[in-house]
Amino acid sequence: MLIGSDFDKIEFSFLGLDLLEPNAFIGDTLILITAITLGYKTKKINKHLPFFINWNIFFWLFGIGMFLGGIGHLMFNYFGFSGKYFPWLMGILAIFFVEKAMISLMSVKYQPYFSKAVLIKLIISLFLEILVFVFIDMSLDHSIGLRIPAINSTIGFIFALGVLGYKFSKSINPHFIWLCYSVLLMLPSGLFIALKINIHQWFDKNDFGHLILILSMLFFYKSIKSYGLKIKV
Repeated sequence: MLIGSDFDKIEFSFLGLDLLEPNAFIGDTLILITAITLGYKTKKINKHLPFFINWNIFFWLFGIGMFLGGIGHLMFNYFGFSGKYFPWLMGILAIFFVEKAMISLMSVKYQPYFSKAVLIKLIISLFLEILVFVFIDMSLDHSIGLRIPAINSTIGFIFALGVLGYKFSKSINPHFIWLCYSVLLMLPSGLFIALKINIHQWFDKNDFGHLILILSMLFFYKSIKSYGLKIKV
């Protein structure tokens, strides 16, 4: 175990290419498989209501974005930080659809206000992230590029999954409480990244985060499926 610093990146060669971090690529691929599977299952539950449509979009955007991020890790020697730009932007966009999904269950009276608020947050987040790409030299500290997506995700998940998840667990379906549990589940991942807690070179802080994200998505789907069963009754 290594705390406070990171292991050296794993290097290997394949088909004449000098590649990095196969563990990150494997983790991101598992997230892709999980996300696409859950997106497909969500679409089968309901193809018409905004709640299910937006969750389905989230799963696809999130899964593909994470997979492209895995390629960015793998091909870092060739793409550099530019290989991470598009995945980071997709991550910001994916959170927007979680927010839209949950807002769709709010009272019609309040939906327009919150819809405008999350749209403004999306535009600001994308704009700030692009400014980072243009004006910040991330070779000095690559974590700078993750700050805007991380802040955006934290705000979005706490609001959509924590606050609304808890509210809807009381007023719509008790299984929405699993969305609150998913937020609590993600807290240790933030600590692992902030404190640089790395269990092993082949299972570092990012790999731990990948595992947590997969479990969190399963929690998301548990709430989605339960609500789908309720409205069919």
